[in-house]
Amino acid sequence: MIVLDNIVKVYNPKKNNEFEALHGVSVKINDGEMVAIVGRSGAGKSTLLHILACIDSYQDGEYTIDGTLVKNLSERQYAKIRNEKIGMVMQDFALVEDFSALENVMIPLSFSKKKVKNKKEKALEALKVVGIEELAKKTCSKLSGGQKQRVAIARAIVNEPSMILADEPTGALDSKTSAEIMELFKELNSQGRTVIIVTHDPKVAEQCQRVIEISDGDIIN
Repeated sequence: MIVLDNIVKVYNPKKNNEFEALHGVSVKINDGEMVAIVGRSGAGKSTLLHILACIDSYQDGEYTIDGTLVKNLSERQYAKIRNEKIGMVMQDFALVEDFSALENVMIPLSFSKKKVKNKKEKALEALKVVGIEELAKKTCSKLSGGQKQRVAIARAIVNEPSMILADEPTGALDSKTSAEIMELFKELNSQGRTVIIVTHDPKVAEQCQRVIEISDGDIIN
């Protein structure tokens, strides 16, 4: 379970350009939910995503994942949570273009604090889950946008995280490919994974079980 309790995020605190991006945000996301976070540009949804992903910190409130308080941790502790609990999917895929699909998917396994056996087999299984195991040896620079996003999703699930966070995952894709990627997210969710998607696309949001709307740093719906 993910619980945000009265989260306040301030950029550039105590400086002339101080800006409070989140004004006491509270939300609960149960295990196995598929949730969309929506809002206009600048509403605070990316800030919220970065806090959920343990990429950014916050000033006040509490954030817990599966009962663990995520606050004032060392970078090593944050990295451990990111690696074991969270799978991240980005709009621009964030792949190493010169690596093969398989090599990209293996990256999180190499950073795992746990000793991982059969890394290649685990990565191949993740590619199989997203339907592109036959492209394992193909260099990512030669893949289509939809194929790259599938590689990114395989990389996100290879460590078997409890939640998948996706930042505008269909933003760089055509409508047909976007629909295919959303079907894949729904399939992953049906297997018990928590899926949280930040999006500005109402067609993406309406396919999620619940929509959280943020405006000017506050949850409004």
